[in-house]
Amino acid sequence: SQTPSHWLQKLPLRRFRPGRRGFPGFSAMVSVNTQAAAFLAVTLQRACHNSFIEWAKGDSATAKYTVSSVIFVAQTVCVLVGWSLAYSGGGTADFKKCLDPTIVKKFAAIGMIYAMGDIFEMESVNYIDSSTYTVLSQSKLIMTALLMWVLDGTRQNLMQWFILFTTSSGMLEYVLVGKAKGGGGMTISPFGVGLALVKVVISCYVAVLNQKALKKDTNPFPVQFSALKVSWALTSLVYMIVKDGFMGNWDLFGEWSSRTVVLVFAGFILKTLFNQYLLKVLDAIWKNISEAVGVILVYFAKVVFLGGSFD
Repeated sequence: SQTPSHWLQKLPLRRFRPGRRGFPGFSAMVSVNTQAAAFLAVTLQRACHNSFIEWAKGDSATAKYTVSSVIFVAQTVCVLVGWSLAYSGGGTADFKKCLDPTIVKKFAAIGMIYAMGDIFEMESVNYIDSSTYTVLSQSKLIMTALLMWVLDGTRQNLMQWFILFTTSSGMLEYVLVGKAKGGGGMTISPFGVGLALVKVVISCYVAVLNQKALKKDTNPFPVQFSALKVSWALTSLVYMIVKDGFMGNWDLFGEWSSRTVVLVFAGFILKTLFNQYLLKVLDAIWKNISEAVGVILVYFAKVVFLGGSFD
């Protein structure tokens, strides 16, 4: 049997190379095994992520914790993780870079957009189930390829488009057939569907922007990661104060449980760490392919965390 690194080398999707669009070619310097490991990590985490969100609600129809608090705490911890990795890898010099306003500003807009994507994702799962969200997410591959073409000039050839459409269609059919055969009815809410679709658009757009920023910037990955997370955390804090403070009853955190803590660490922190590194060593197309492959594993995650069963 072949390892992920073998088929990762054979698939014809483009990766950034030295000299293309002025990128320094970081991905070309990373070993294929590292790229394959990043791909596998994102795939496995993506398979469990939405089930974590659904599982964390417990028996309640909607989450008792506030969405804003989960995002804020997760991103604040990510800032600390980034600082720790920077210090452990590059000492005081890299840690000082994490606090450099110039570097933080470079990733500020991207972090704010990512925060909005998290907000829409968390709110949407209060109205639709994880399988419905997964179906809606299958437009990511095509949308990301189009955005890379428009924003970055990276074009896919005919074979690559064929792979993207085939993957998207196959994953969509898998989810729909699985639900029809015994997975239960899909939870459809016009408001929830609208939130999920907005999340898809935001996710595709910001992934392309972030991919360019990560590859153009020459700082170590932990420095980039922490810089991105500063604006991400601050945007989440503003959302928490406005939504659950001024527009709510100032119960900013709601009711947290052990499941909420698991969601923060195993869901959002691992998700963002793996995703950002995958964008660094590969690109936005590969990130969305990994998520599409993760669709197959969604049902295994539902069995493990939500007590589901296969027909």
